[in-house]
Amino acid sequence: MKSIKIKASELKEITLFLIDNEIIFHPIISPIGYPDFTGYENKNFILILDRNFIIPIIRLLKTGEIKDKFLLKLIGSLIFWADFNQIKLTAGIALSEYSQQKKNSYNANIENNLFQNIFEKYSPKQWLNFALGKNETIKPAELKEKSEHNFFIESEHYKMHYLEMLKISQLYFNNDISIVNKFKILHNWVYNNILICKYTSYFSVLVFAEKSKIFKKQTVSFENILKICNNEAWDLTYLSFWSTQYYYEEKSQDIYLFATRDKEMKDLFKLTHKESLEIYTDTFGNKIGKEIIETLEQIYLPREKPEINSKILDKLIIEEKQILKTNLENYAT
Repeated sequence: MKSIKIKASELKEITLFLIDNEIIFHPIISPIGYPDFTGYENKNFILILDRNFIIPIIRLLKTGEIKDKFLLKLIGSLIFWADFNQIKLTAGIALSEYSQQKKNSYNANIENNLFQNIFEKYSPKQWLNFALGKNETIKPAELKEKSEHNFFIESEHYKMHYLEMLKISQLYFNNDISIVNKFKILHNWVYNNILICKYTSYFSVLVFAEKSKIFKKQTVSFENILKICNNEAWDLTYLSFWSTQYYYEEKSQDIYLFATRDKEMKDLFKLTHKESLEIYTDTFGNKIGKEIIETLEQIYLPREKPEINSKILDKLIIEEKQILKTNLENYAT
């Protein structure tokens, strides 16, 4: 970090602000949003930013301002805190998500080139002033030609989560299936077709228990539900891709953290890393909860992993979309 004078009280204010807003997560370092780096000395830290952080950061870099003062303080605090603690920031997954929206890498490269200005063109003092509410604007970043990257890459992580969301949607919009059977159908399908993701397993509990907002007050049309499935699949992709990084970190010098402003993602992360099946009895009551647990225990037995590639996943997506379309037509009538 470049030389900068900062009072201990200011650093404490910034750190407590981030802790109070539960922004930074890691299964061990920060399972509920309160970072504690004890036991992780002499490691390289990388902080993955999700799309809901990248969008306002890019807006700030493009225009030099953000009207929302709280969000400006949050961005300034996070960037200064990361720089002070020598934590690298990465927007890779967020840029891949953006490239999928645009169906090319062009716009993602523009954002990436702007993103590189955070530490190259702006001083820690500028981010500190945002964090302390002393400044509200910066000079917009100059967009210069830089090397191009291919962000528009097929993601099997995303495709599997998209499939899971299609299946969850099919079951959610079917009032003829009991809660126990919804879990049985979902987990059987996942077990037989794709890799198992604990984040999706816990997310399905939130959806079927009406504790997730994703389908509430939404237009029940095929196109709209597909859009919701796409958005949620990307949220799950952040978590599952990140899990492939921290899974092996005992033997790695690099430690990946994750930052999000999304309340449901925060709740899902905390819930998942409790690693407790009590969620089923706590959510659905003792009788139904135990039935669900018994069903899952019968499904999740040792298995050979199914063959997975983009061609297989694309074929499954076509099939599951058609099932969802039929279900929604029946649901509407």
